[in-house]
Amino acid sequence: MIGNDIVDLAKAKQESGIFRPRYLEKICSTEEINLILSAAEPIRCFWRIWTMKESAYKAVQRQFNLKPAFNPFAFACLFQDSEFGTVDFRVHQLSTKTIKTDDYVYSEIIDNEIKQQFFGASSDFLLMLKNELNLQSLPEFSKTKQGLPILNLADKTLSVSKTHHGRFQAFQY
Repeated sequence: MIGNDIVDLAKAKQESGIFRPRYLEKICSTEEINLILSAAEPIRCFWRIWTMKESAYKAVQRQFNLKPAFNPFAFACLFQDSEFGTVDFRVHQLSTKTIKTDDYVYSEIIDNEIKQQFFGASSDFLLMLKNELNLQSLPEFSKTKQGLPILNLADKTLSVSKTHHGRFQAFQY
């Protein structure tokens, strides 16, 4: 499974008011709200929960061929520690890893399959893949019928999860 999400903290600070009345109640469960309000860094805690939910949504949408309709209450987040956590969706539990810096919060789905990540511009990502996979030409982005990103390689397609917000962009493949 692949799924990732990133939040540029500077852009999020300008554009969202996560502590305005009833905002948290529209996105988070009571347990998640309690985690946020009791956290040493409530804003980063909120964005961790948000990116975990978004990552899980992208993964289950691809895995189960779901229509694009994000319902944050369908995803329940639990923290194992400052980096790892889980997201429950129906009867499924997805493991996540979160990277928090001064500039962004990034979460991705992790499982037993080896996944790779790349932070940077699309053109740099495509060039890196071309070189890494020894391709004759650059891979090209396209989308599935469900609107999910894939890469067209010379003789096959590669599923990719792409996220961008503000100054940051990341890929999981």
